[in-house]
Amino acid sequence: MRNPFRALHPRQFRGLRLFLVITVAALAAGLAGSALLPAEQRGLAVGLILAAGLAASWFALSGFRPVWTAVAAVMGFLFVVIVLRETGPSLLQLRGGQVEAQVMSVRESSGSADRYHYAMAAHSGRAVGGELTVDENAYRIGESVTVVEDPDGLAHPMLPSQLTEHRQSWLAVTVLYLATAVLCLLAGRPRRAKTG
Repeated sequence: MRNPFRALHPRQFRGLRLFLVITVAALAAGLAGSALLPAEQRGLAVGLILAAGLAASWFALSGFRPVWTAVAAVMGFLFVVIVLRETGPSLLQLRGGQVEAQVMSVRESSGSADRYHYAMAAHSGRAVGGELTVDENAYRIGESVTVVEDPDGLAHPMLPSQLTEHRQSWLAVTVLYLATAVLCLLAGRPRRAKTG
């Protein structure tokens, strides 16, 4: 059987540079979207990630096809933002379990939107990793709440009703990642030599 990659010129794989920049930015966004970073600092994190991605792209994209590069960059931007937003829900869908927890403390966001962050503990006394974030001051200290938590505390806990809004988000992230890879390869293809 003939190897289909043999006919390809090495320059046709230079789109992998753009894909690598987007992948690194998405990995950083995934870390920012986990419980390792407080929820209200995600906006700052995505700004820094995108600024670093733009700087890296400036050096990595010489000679790329402009239209395909623009399409791949827009798709890459959407992918990074969606990874930031969907990392926690995806982890909870794949690994999470429901637990009956008790509100230990509450704090209000210092940002423009009124959001409330609740530190939770299971009834056994074990702290639930991360914070439950809701748009209203719905719970009092000591109140019992059913939440979905990641066993290793990598994702902020969510209410079961919040999680249903992110149904199969891990599948959407995977499809978007593959589409971004294809667009990056198209952006890196060398232009045809003009015959004349």
